[in-house]
Amino acid sequence: MSDQPSAPSRGVKAGVAVLCLLVLAYSVVVAGQILLGVLFCALVYGLFLAYYLLGAFVRLVDSVERIADALEGRADQTGHRVADGTRSRDDRSRSEGSRDHLEDRW
Repeated sequence: MSDQPSAPSRGVKAGVAVLCLLVLAYSVVVAGQILLGVLFCALVYGLFLAYYLLGAFVRLVDSVERIADALEGRADQTGHRVADGTRSRDDRSRSEGSRDHLEDRW
């Protein structure tokens, strides 16, 4: 889990917010184009949002990998899978029986 991106510190967030405000103030007062400052602030916000979404996606992938490893470990313990990933004959017959049982229930 150490390879996951860390969240920016409070100081970095404050610095970026001050930079956005300065660019916005410059674009209004000096350049006379408010859209320039708004676009810059939107770009910075979009980059932060992309950074957070990337971190969330990495955490999601790690969670799914841990779940898959746990299920694979449980399947190895019970012997339901053959080494090449195909089902054994016992597993096929068990799943067909459970399918029949499911159809009987409905």
